[in-house]
Amino acid sequence: MKHGLAFALGCLRDPRRMGAVAPASRALARAIVSEVWRSQPGVVVEVGAGTGAITQELVTTAAALERLVVIERDPDFARMLHSAYPRAEVLNRCASQVDQLAIETDASVTLVSSLPLLSMPRDEARQCVDAMLALIDRQPASRLIQYTYAAPHWRPFHGIPPGWQWRRSTSVWANLPPATVWALERVPGSFNGVH
Repeated sequence: MKHGLAFALGCLRDPRRMGAVAPASRALARAIVSEVWRSQPGVVVEVGAGTGAITQELVTTAAALERLVVIERDPDFARMLHSAYPRAEVLNRCASQVDQLAIETDASVTLVSSLPLLSMPRDEARQCVDAMLALIDRQPASRLIQYTYAAPHWRPFHGIPPGWQWRRSTSVWANLPPATVWALERVPGSFNGVH
C-alpha cells in the first residue's frame, strides 16, 4: 500500500495520532538518514514510524547497520511495515516502552523519532520523551534525532537532562509542512558511564 493511502486511512482511524497533513517527504527522509550517518549510528531505533516513509529510506542502508528496530503503535501500520520491510525488526508497541528494548550495554543507539510530540496529549508525549531519554542516556555515544513542523528555532521538547544539548541539523522546505531536523546529543565529555 502506498504511503499516501495508508496515511489517509490512519487519519480516518485516529486523526489525533497523525502529526501532519501528509507523510514525510523523500527530502525529509533523506535529511534524516543523512543525520543518522553523521556519526557511527550503532543500533538504529525508529519510533512512530507510521506508514514507513522514513523507514523506507533507513532500510536502504540497513545492511550497513548493526540493527534496525522500528516501533509503531498502530497495529495496521505495524503489520504493513512488517510486510514491507522484512529486514527491519518491527515491534507493535508504544514509544513509551522504547527504554525496555534489550540492547547490549556498550552499544550506541541512534533513536529516530517521528512522534508528533507537539500535538500529542502532554502527559503521553512526556512519557514517550522520558523513555527516549532513558534509552539514550544509558547507552554510550547515543543520540536522538527528532523533526518538527514548528518554527525552525523551537526545540522539539524541553526538560532535557544536564549534559545534553540540541543541535539544529537542517530545515527541509520540500515537505508538507516544512520540517526542521534536530539532534539531541551529549555535551562532549559528559557521559558518566552509569547504567
